[in-house]
Amino acid sequence: MGLGHVERLQGGPEASAEPPTLALDCTYIAPSRTPAHKKRRSLAKGEDGASNTQGRLGQLEVLVQQVTERLDILERKNETEPLLQQEEANSTVILSKFTRSEDDRNSPRLMVLPPLEQVLPIIQSYLQDFNSVLPLFHADTLLRLVHDCYSLGPLQRDPVVWAAINVVLALARRYNFVAIHEFPSSAVCLSRAESVLSKVVLGDIQLLNIQVLVGIVMLLQDAEDLKPALVLIATTIRLAHSIGLHDWTYSAHLDPLHTRQRACVFWLAYILDKDLSMHSKQPSIQIDDDINLDLPSAMALKYTEDRSRIDNTEDATGVITTADGTVKMNFFTARIQLAAVEGGVYDYIYSTRSRKRSPEERSRALQSVSYALEQWKASIPSEFNVSAGSRRVARGILPFLGTLHATSLACTTLINQAHAWDAEWIASIRRYGTQGIEPLLPPKWDMLVGEARDLLILFGELGGTDRWDFWVAGCSYMTAMVLLTANSMFKPNHGDLSLDRYLVETGLQTVGTMMKETESERLQSFQTTCIELHQRTQERYTAMS
Repeated sequence: MGLGHVERLQGGPEASAEPPTLALDCTYIAPSRTPAHKKRRSLAKGEDGASNTQGRLGQLEVLVQQVTERLDILERKNETEPLLQQEEANSTVILSKFTRSEDDRNSPRLMVLPPLEQVLPIIQSYLQDFNSVLPLFHADTLLRLVHDCYSLGPLQRDPVVWAAINVVLALARRYNFVAIHEFPSSAVCLSRAESVLSKVVLGDIQLLNIQVLVGIVMLLQDAEDLKPALVLIATTIRLAHSIGLHDWTYSAHLDPLHTRQRACVFWLAYILDKDLSMHSKQPSIQIDDDINLDLPSAMALKYTEDRSRIDNTEDATGVITTADGTVKMNFFTARIQLAAVEGGVYDYIYSTRSRKRSPEERSRALQSVSYALEQWKASIPSEFNVSAGSRRVARGILPFLGTLHATSLACTTLINQAHAWDAEWIASIRRYGTQGIEPLLPPKWDMLVGEARDLLILFGELGGTDRWDFWVAGCSYMTAMVLLTANSMFKPNHGDLSLDRYLVETGLQTVGTMMKETESERLQSFQTTCIELHQRTQERYTAMS
């Protein structure tokens, strides 16, 4: 399938040691899933079990709606929107709850949209700045759907197309591609898409249905509570299987453009599946051995001279470039490969079967996943490393590099059991601060600290208004703070002491702000721990000065 070495991480006699005892986990720990049936029934045909499916879908809609309501509240704290939009958001929530309570899914729905002259520039920005890196839609196809949808009245529009437009607008709003202050918030757009979720999931499944679901999961993974995203990604993967997105033979009769589009949508679902799996400590849905697709080409060297155009050639799919245009990298391929590593990290640390292996098998598993991660890091051009990224790439690319390297750091620290949520690791640092008992440092400690430092510098370059949603990379952000604090405690006279102190104190301010906005117990627990360690580091430095 083209994943290379990381293919072998999901099978064979590899395993892991017992999962570490964690303190308060960074991410939401979802309840275990019930085993899926061996034969998935057709949702589109509504055969046996349709009523149960609708019941589960109703529960999912409630979960998604709860998340969108919380997102809406948070967005309103950061920006004051006109009263009209507040009333529209409230009416959307009320309408959604009313239609679910009546279970009248066939009733006419008023599918309103902002004016076309406002929407088109936003969609163009989304296609050029976001979709070109994470290719969820084909540009011309999406624009054609938009024009077709606007040619119809609010009662005649296709609900799946309407949901797709709202997902795009929600993503554009979330990633700051919307300059119009009065434009509906990301939560409002997401709530609209969610209001027709039953049509998307239970209707005739086409590629557009999967694109809508993938887009919704992209939005839901930003939340502290991952349960809605976990439930929906499972549905998304199953429906993707039903139309053969995971197997190129299902696309053999299609033209190359449609074949490539189907593959891109599947790989985006794959990334979300593996990422959510590692963060929630739950098994992923997609089995790597069941994939029969090639990766997008890693050779991406062609751009049109007119940089304002959206280049839809295969070579440009998922490509990012340095600001001067001299070096290019296929970000999309790199992210897929890192997702495969995330699957290996889950298998090594959290999977049930990992605890059934012999010590020799566990050792081989550690070597396998560590090697795969190191190979992945070596494949990234130096211009796109976290240390050089802020200097070499355009500002719009920084959030993508940030999430990429935050995920890489998460994999590294989880493998080495040296992250902010490992109880034994944190306890060992505390013992060193109080008793001077030196902890066992992970391999390549200085390199690990350097990665943490560079990531925090990159966070600072993004700035508060441009920073991606905290929960996407927050675990790595906080782990990086602990790594710098621990290093300063172990080496109070190292050359980057002043810089690290500034980065940690800035990080504590960010965590404090997020804690007030979200009222998160996880953030409060971390802040207390990090402040304690930081103070001990300062005391140790003062005593040795």
